[in-house]
Amino acid sequence: MAGPLRVEHEVEVARWVQEALREDFSVSAVVPPVFEACARILHPASLDVPTDEMDAWGNLQFASREITWAEAAELIGDRASRSQPYTAWLARFGEQQFEMPDGGWLNEPHQGDIPLPLLTALAQLLLDEHGEADVLAAVWEGSGLDMSSVSVFAAADDSMSGLLADWRARRDAEDAHIAELRASIDPDVVDAMRHGHVLGLPREHQGRGHVLLRGRLVSLTDPTWVEAAGLGWRPGGWEGDGRTPNLLWPAEPDASPAWMVATDLDLDTTLIGGSARLIGRVLAHPSFEAERVLPTDPLV
Repeated sequence: MAGPLRVEHEVEVARWVQEALREDFSVSAVVPPVFEACARILHPASLDVPTDEMDAWGNLQFASREITWAEAAELIGDRASRSQPYTAWLARFGEQQFEMPDGGWLNEPHQGDIPLPLLTALAQLLLDEHGEADVLAAVWEGSGLDMSSVSVFAAADDSMSGLLADWRARRDAEDAHIAELRASIDPDVVDAMRHGHVLGLPREHQGRGHVLLRGRLVSLTDPTWVEAAGLGWRPGGWEGDGRTPNLLWPAEPDASPAWMVATDLDLDTTLIGGSARLIGRVLAHPSFEAERVLPTDPLV
């Protein structure tokens, strides 16, 4: 695939990132503590509002929209954090999902990589602040790219006579789904994963291998880049089916980038390190719900 990000086979160009990350649960475990300032961008939550419509089975339909964490707090008030929260949302609100008085649902944010609209706005801001750049991107080889655990849902026929037809329908659906997914992933990405040409973050042998890619920052300012990215995005698929970079930074100067964008596999926030001026612009940007953090602050 001739996408905007191409596989970088020399994984050693990113080895410095591994060496700079701290082995704790602080911000510095995700973003190397080499920047003047850091910020945390909160991924939007979603609110499902009931409508007057029903589906074919008589189930109430919902209209979904994104909301900020501040809006969520206005809806549900202060909540007790879990004793050992594993996301920033759980640290702040205590539960993944809340039923609303009108029968709707408040849902936790997207986890694991930066949502495409946020990445688009951030790429535009970085381009405006620092100019065009050759960038390196590290993308997790798991969900969205891993075809070893693909499954699909097929409606079941409870009658005995329908069992064979159900099995065949499920098999055909899974075959079609796998073929569609395979076609959406760049063969070079598949080859890199197959041969272990990946960067372990924060360390090797933790099940966190990342394919290293190279491209131009300006290409990420157009959200349609994912259509040719070869990262699991499929026409008509679920929003967020494919992957966005878990780590993104300018390739030059080597080991001393002006900025870095990082989204841990398990988190619902994106961290950015850079100059004090850049972080000030992130905090003031209307597209982001962001807060200042220190390298020593806990991740959640």
